[in-house]
Amino acid sequence: MKKQFLTLFLLLLPIGAFSQGLNVHPRYLVNMPIASTLPRASFDVSMYSFAHGGLLAGLEVGMTERFMFGVTFGGINVIGENEVDWHPFAGASARFQLVRETYNLPSVSFGFNSQGQGRYLADYKRFERKSTGFFTVVSKVYEVFDHLSCTVGMNYSLENQDKDDDLNLFSGIELGVSTDLALMLEYDFALNDNSEELSNVFDDGGNPISGRGEGYLNFGVRYRIKNAVYFEANLIDLTENKFQGTRRSVKITYFEFF
Repeated sequence: MKKQFLTLFLLLLPIGAFSQGLNVHPRYLVNMPIASTLPRASFDVSMYSFAHGGLLAGLEVGMTERFMFGVTFGGINVIGENEVDWHPFAGASARFQLVRETYNLPSVSFGFNSQGQGRYLADYKRFERKSTGFFTVVSKVYEVFDHLSCTVGMNYSLENQDKDDDLNLFSGIELGVSTDLALMLEYDFALNDNSEELSNVFDDGGNPISGRGEGYLNFGVRYRIKNAVYFEANLIDLTENKFQGTRRSVKITYFEFF
């Protein structure tokens, strides 16, 4: 029954495209954060479909012009016929924009996100791809094509029971080809996910617990519909740092004001 309700919600979500939305810049590249935040008194609802029949639902709320928070919950085998394996806890996130972008200055934000990607590996108390944890991110938008957004950041994940607790770095760009279409490319250095020992230990899916030290390269396409709905199609781990073959994911995000 839960699967039927989730499927129905996904089908009905695009109907909101006819509402009075606003051209609000997304808060993420493919998976990594951007320094932007939601406007005050606004929210977005998202559905993220990933490997193993996984589905992740999220809600984010803009409390002020600089502060937002969110919650997520999901699991694997949500789509399909096998028994659903829900994540053991809901993810939580918060973000505060310390510096707003100007002509000369980039935007700077810091925050926290406990939601990882993929399966949850209970024996190691971590997701297949660790959550961002605490992060600081810097972004700058340039007038190239519709826009060119460049982002760099660092993060510290609390998923460190595997004794790989290094400070991590990430970077990415978003190129607006037109007003509604954007291409995204991000690179997660995965400095906190390159344990040589655990790269030779495999989970039930045949993937190593830890990456092989090559980082995660992700590519995505984002299409905006009526300023209220964003549709994304992504290719995950192009370097095959961890997974056997590049993975695919789809995300739909609906934005609105209260």
